[in-house]
Amino acid sequence: MTPEPAKQTTALRPVAIVSLDGGGVRGLSSLLILQRLLGLVTEELVEAGVHSPDNATVRPQDVFDVATGTSTGGLIVLMMVKLDMSLDECIQQYKKLSRRVFSKRRSLVKRIFGSDWSKYSGNRLQKAVEDLLESRNHPVTLMMRSASQNSMRGTVLCHEVQQPHSIFFCTEECQGPYQQYMLQYDLEMRHAARATSAAPSYFQEMTIEERYFVDGGYGQTNNPSWESKVHYHRNHDVTRGRQLVMINVGTGSIPTYANVDRLQTRPWWTRFVPAGLLKALGLVADLVQMATDSEQPAERLRYISEETPTQLFFKRFSADTGIHKIQLDDWKAVEDTDGVGVIEERTKAYLNDPLVLSDLKQAAQKLAEVYCRRREDVKAVTSEAALNDQESINLSISVVVAGKPGESSTAGQAHFAPGAEAVPSLVTGTELTQSPDPSPPQTPEPDGKLPLPTTATESQEILQGQGQQFKDNVVPTMAHLNPGSAERSRSPRARRALTMPVSLLRVEEERLSSLEWAKPAATNTCNETPTSSSRDSSRRLR
Repeated sequence: MTPEPAKQTTALRPVAIVSLDGGGVRGLSSLLILQRLLGLVTEELVEAGVHSPDNATVRPQDVFDVATGTSTGGLIVLMMVKLDMSLDECIQQYKKLSRRVFSKRRSLVKRIFGSDWSKYSGNRLQKAVEDLLESRNHPVTLMMRSASQNSMRGTVLCHEVQQPHSIFFCTEECQGPYQQYMLQYDLEMRHAARATSAAPSYFQEMTIEERYFVDGGYGQTNNPSWESKVHYHRNHDVTRGRQLVMINVGTGSIPTYANVDRLQTRPWWTRFVPAGLLKALGLVADLVQMATDSEQPAERLRYISEETPTQLFFKRFSADTGIHKIQLDDWKAVEDTDGVGVIEERTKAYLNDPLVLSDLKQAAQKLAEVYCRRREDVKAVTSEAALNDQESINLSISVVVAGKPGESSTAGQAHFAPGAEAVPSLVTGTELTQSPDPSPPQTPEPDGKLPLPTTATESQEILQGQGQQFKDNVVPTMAHLNPGSAERSRSPRARRALTMPVSLLRVEEERLSSLEWAKPAATNTCNETPTSSSRDSSRRLR
């Protein structure tokens, strides 16, 4: 039995996951860090001779198997997985999206006296996503589980109102023990983007099938790494036998030298302000709390990675150069009028840190290994498919009747002359095996029948078979009964003689003879001399 190298290789290959934190406009920092990381992966592949230096930087779709995100990270995941966008395209669209969504706030009167405290219009965000879909030649009703242009899986996290756990919106149907954590039906991508971005006090909650969803970026799920690990281990057969390579990219961390307790303390006057309004204010203490919550899942995964390195490789990258203080809706920090915005400047300062660069190179080496293993899988699958095709070809009959004298036979095909006792083998298509004479035995004529005249004809066209088995050959067919024109012009008596037995023919001849004797004399209508009998009869009439 033919081995299956592709399946065996896939069972041992590490699974690469990238998880993206939430953080509003600070998601631009995540894109810039990911761009730098994939640049280092490309350099590793060029040094290994796997990637040409003339080619572009490898895409995240070529390196990662899974992408997960929440809030702004969820939007980036949908761009990469469903819209198949490169990082450069994501960065460009992210800047436009930030300006369009956060540059216009809702009226203060509506926010104070209305039932909706949100600062921005959720419809405006959804319309921006719809325009992005149309610009990528997709319908606005594109479904999450519809076919994608790449093999990357995607998951965005949300919170259902009055539910203690996260809800997973996946780009494919998931099976596993945590069905209550997954949406059991498919939904449109624009609704998934709207739901994962529905940060309380920034956007109104999203209603889907009479269920209310908000941004999953508050609390420890602002970093979806832990939920992603559990989700894909339980639902996608990522067993302990396969190493998990997880890269977590944040939207800003607190510097190690900062006094976290002091930063997390709210001013005294906040005790008299409603909680919903406090979130809308975006106080520094709340931003610090969000950054602190994002670090806790990373610490757990970092500990597991150090204890069981063969099962988990984990690296987290998040700029600690003051990005955590930037407001979630500060779209001017994305791109100033001068060009480069504050977020980009501070992210580049973080990437130039030698310690950060060292961690980036370690992660790049690991991802380059995953990339090479994925290429091996593709080659194995291609080889297996080619082998199956070859076996199918070998099992098909390829017979070519010998051509005219002087013609050379086609290479790799068996030839035999009409009447030969050899036909191609079904195993190789070239070996010759003995075969009985294909012509049917002659049938003896029954007694009492006259032999029929026969004519021999030659076929001008032979049935077309797979592989053009019969080519430019004239195969004589058996002589067959074909009465000629002379036989068709005979009298009925003569034609009956061709098919009647001798005994019946004699009876028929006697019957016809008696009928001829019984006929009356024919009247003479011509100018012939009358006989003596006729003259006697004429005298009597007178």
